[in-house]
Amino acid sequence: MKMVMTSLLVLGLAWPTLADEKPLEQEAGWQKARERSGIQVYRRDAPDTPFKEFMAVAEISASVEAVLAVLQDVEIGVEWVENVEQMRLLEQIDADRSLTYTYSEAPWPVADRDAVVLNHYIHDTETGQVRLEQKGLPEAIEPVKGAVRVPRLESLWVLTPVSPTVTRVHYRVLTDPGGRLPAWLINQVTVSQPYHTLRGLREQVTRTAANSR
Repeated sequence: MKMVMTSLLVLGLAWPTLADEKPLEQEAGWQKARERSGIQVYRRDAPDTPFKEFMAVAEISASVEAVLAVLQDVEIGVEWVENVEQMRLLEQIDADRSLTYTYSEAPWPVADRDAVVLNHYIHDTETGQVRLEQKGLPEAIEPVKGAVRVPRLESLWVLTPVSPTVTRVHYRVLTDPGGRLPAWLINQVTVSQPYHTLRGLREQVTRTAANSR
């Protein structure tokens, strides 16, 4: 595990800073795939892979801090992240980086999937924006019997304050689920994942706020 952690630190140092990337809504290639319940879903071609990249955008009636608290609570992830049956913390590397494990059950005859994810939070103290960059690390732990390890997972959460009580959320995801599933089928099915995940986040933020009163 020590060697794995050294690799994680190198990856973290190589990631771009807030100043290195333009806002997601200004990036080229996005095409709207769905709009429902105040959530817009876009998709676009991704380089070097037949799998499409997806992005969901919505405003949540809560502060950035409230939304961030839900994202950081690993234990409640199974309550709102689409198709995730297990989620647990493997290691808290430092205040802004952690390693987590997720397990997703799939209907027969499709094999279950699991993923090991490096989470990196980046805070912009001037704008109040928070980014959560996530990268799959399929070789970080031993394979789990009965599950196909997701070979590629890249996702990004961007929390931007619109006001003290409203947060604009971008959720961008690109994944190769592995196995023998055809890319065209995955591209058709995956459009619902960012939509349901962002809707789940919005509902979970509301539940958490209600329980804290």
